[in-house]
Amino acid sequence: MTESHPDLKTTQAGWVPRFVSNLSKRSPILLALIGIIAGAIGATSFSPFYIWPSYFVTLIVFSILVMTSTTAKSAFWRGSSVGLGFFGAGVSWVYVSIAEYGQVGIIIAALITFLFICVLCAFWSFSAWLAWRLSQRFTQIPASLWITLSLLVGEYLRSTLFTGFPWLLPGYAIENTWLFELLPIGGIWLTSACVILTASVIACIMLKKTNQLIPFISVLVIWLSSAYLQYFPISWVQQTGTLKTTLVQGNVKQDVKWLGETAVRSLAYYQQETLNHLDSDLVVWPETAITFTYPRIKDHFKPFAKELAENNTTLITGIPDVSENKRDYFNAIWATGNGFGLYYKQRLVPFGEYIPFAEYIGPILDVFGMPMSNFKSGDDNQPVLQVGEWGVAPFICYEIVYAEQVRRMVRDSDFLITISNDGWFGTSIGPWQHLQIAQFRAKETGRYVIRATNTGVTAFINEKGEVIAQAPQFEKATLTAEAKAFSGITPYVQWGYWPTFWLLGFGFIFSYLYGLILRRKN
Repeated sequence: MTESHPDLKTTQAGWVPRFVSNLSKRSPILLALIGIIAGAIGATSFSPFYIWPSYFVTLIVFSILVMTSTTAKSAFWRGSSVGLGFFGAGVSWVYVSIAEYGQVGIIIAALITFLFICVLCAFWSFSAWLAWRLSQRFTQIPASLWITLSLLVGEYLRSTLFTGFPWLLPGYAIENTWLFELLPIGGIWLTSACVILTASVIACIMLKKTNQLIPFISVLVIWLSSAYLQYFPISWVQQTGTLKTTLVQGNVKQDVKWLGETAVRSLAYYQQETLNHLDSDLVVWPETAITFTYPRIKDHFKPFAKELAENNTTLITGIPDVSENKRDYFNAIWATGNGFGLYYKQRLVPFGEYIPFAEYIGPILDVFGMPMSNFKSGDDNQPVLQVGEWGVAPFICYEIVYAEQVRRMVRDSDFLITISNDGWFGTSIGPWQHLQIAQFRAKETGRYVIRATNTGVTAFINEKGEVIAQAPQFEKATLTAEAKAFSGITPYVQWGYWPTFWLLGFGFIFSYLYGLILRRKN
């Protein structure tokens, strides 16, 4: 990690690297501060701000800091500064749930939030280190490709290790750009690769790096192709029907949600609002709208379910379930009335629904006085829910952020449902980022996404990723709209990661061949 840059003279060509080098020598703290600020700026490219160029600023600064580093260690710490700023600003909403509902003081809540941000930042630190090492070892390949590959590897690891946290991936920054049209082709990973490649190519041009012709042409083709798809869209799926759907938003306060008196009142509210909308084909309640366990409420619900079935109305609701031995709890979605099915959440929230390495971390949390949850995850091969004749792929809370899980389940579904309780995050930007992620799943799969939440943002999202109806936050409300059912699959659902692999593979192969031609000419 302490290797020196092999060609310092080449690196210092141009005013940008000279400025960074001089600043690094005179004031490394100021250079780190620039990295932190550049990272924080990038958080404004996501919902609810949508200032999409800001993320390119973040990645351009990241690329410049990495490529002008004289050692791998320097690249590591410079990448860390950008990552710290980005995640510090982008996921600071985690503090709200810890401070308000974690039963710890503000100091401990701030410490836990900072540690969480540092864990996320570590993946960018690793990416910076890896990009520097690869670009110095394999100089015949453009540095922009190594940065793209390294950051994608880091983001993939962040998205998968310990159930993963694929929040604020680079591709989410481009909702209001032409690149949004690439989602049905390659999903969030293709758009992420395109965003990183674009920014790194710009950085290489600013640094006057050689051998950037192939990456530059790739970026040009990507953006022009996306523009073509924007103005001449391709229809990958076919509409097969419509369902009148009502979403019920209970707006139950998180700190009293599980109290017996509140549970009875909120259940009565949900049932009454459902009875008021028996002309709907589908009524959806939020995550754990019913706080009584499934075995306890099932018999009580039979008359209500019968009335729903008589009116051809299906109810889908969140509900906790417990195993027969009373030891294992599940976060579930239940379909009843004119539909059926029980789905168990597969992706549990670390430290929220289960404790990773509980035998080691549990005693520490006990010292801090934090409550512990220990839900069990459902099987990977669960069937979709049934709403009359329609198949529905269900997702609980942040399961919707896992593009591959959605891709796997969408094949048997006519539309998607995600239920959540974002009341944990108060008035922060977290719920809005969550809604934006659901929009991307809709665009990727060519399916409507029906999103019911406790406090907001409750919404209908069409197959183009557009929010067509939305309830106000922090109010009791019902939202009714026509949800469309679709059949067919998009190229992303068919091919998954492969379009991203093809883009990178062609970039590496043709850049290598172009480099050979240049060396022969020289």
